[in-house]
Amino acid sequence: MASSRMHLAIIGCLLMWASVGGQHVRAAVFLLTNGGQIEGKLLNPDQQPRKDYRILLDDGARLMLHADQVQQVLTLSEELRWYQQAAAGVPDTVEAHWEIAEQCRVKNLPAQREHHLNQILRLDPDHREARIALGFSRVKNQWVKTDQWMQDQGYIRYRGAWRTPQDVALEQAREQADLAEKQWLRKIRSWRTWILRARGQERQGWAAIRAIDDPAATAGLIEIIENEKDPAELRRLCIQVLGRLQTPRSIEVFVERAMQDPDANIRDASLDELKRFGTQQAVWRFQALLESPDNKVVNRAGVCLAVLGDPQSTRLLIDALITEHRYLLQPAGNPGQLSLGFGDAPGAGGSGFGVGGRPKIIQQEHRNEGVLRALTTLWPGVNFRFDQQAWRDWLADKGAPGRTSLRRDD
Repeated sequence: MASSRMHLAIIGCLLMWASVGGQHVRAAVFLLTNGGQIEGKLLNPDQQPRKDYRILLDDGARLMLHADQVQQVLTLSEELRWYQQAAAGVPDTVEAHWEIAEQCRVKNLPAQREHHLNQILRLDPDHREARIALGFSRVKNQWVKTDQWMQDQGYIRYRGAWRTPQDVALEQAREQADLAEKQWLRKIRSWRTWILRARGQERQGWAAIRAIDDPAATAGLIEIIENEKDPAELRRLCIQVLGRLQTPRSIEVFVERAMQDPDANIRDASLDELKRFGTQQAVWRFQALLESPDNKVVNRAGVCLAVLGDPQSTRLLIDALITEHRYLLQPAGNPGQLSLGFGDAPGAGGSGFGVGGRPKIIQQEHRNEGVLRALTTLWPGVNFRFDQQAWRDWLADKGAPGRTSLRRDD
């Protein structure tokens, strides 16, 4: 008798719970370890560690389950609760299934929507809207799954889009290359720090950079080469290592350094590497620079062509012996003058301005000593100075190799 009263008291405690414990609670299904299930709202969702489950049943009763009585909790959203009620009374017709499928789409219930779309196809296999919604396409008067058709054509699904295997392989290769490049950047920056801080790791830093043999390290080496504030010795080492790797990007870097680096040793080191590899590509770049609007660039390109020793540049060098450049002169009293190219305008005094002291554009002819040195280096013992016609006559008589001029006005 006492045992029965105790049992009833326990049941009473389970069914009657004093407080709701929160206003915003979600419906859930509690799967019990004994195989049963209970549906209700969990009143203590934030309890950590979980000791018990306090549940508000649909009829208003309250229940407490110990944690070891519950195997799993499945949360029911308001949309799922709506579906539970709405689906129970859906007639088995195309119209009814379509209507609830559309409501499921709005409420973001894809699995339930697919179920009702498939029910429509069971009743009407040629229902166009349901077919399209399920991912079918009309191909040769037949409904086929778009995914399957794309796979049959050799495409694969990759990151939300259909791609050819070749495209995917190329993208993955680029990603791997980018990752390797970033890893090398971190390493080289660390080694550079060891060298510059001189805290006992300098020798390791020098040795590590010297031992680089992976083309993926190109960007890290270029970063140091282009940093004109870094020690020249370190930059020259990186030029040597990059030259050994012989990557396509290194040719561009060496051409740029040979043309504009303020350190003559860096310029010479870059040209040395271009003499070993990538020479023809470099020659083409320097030949194009002979047409620069800046006569300094013209002269420097001529010097580089002389070092590379390419007689095919003779015709273009002759054309670049004397060049004309345009400058914008500012009125007297204004600081300096602005060139339309990159050179310095001669005689930037107060003369040569239009009415009212307005800026004036002038055209200046330049005799390019660097280009002349290139010609006399390529052809020892021949020197017609800046007589372009004499150079052209000599070239024609000699039958020396030549190239069609790159100048647009030729």
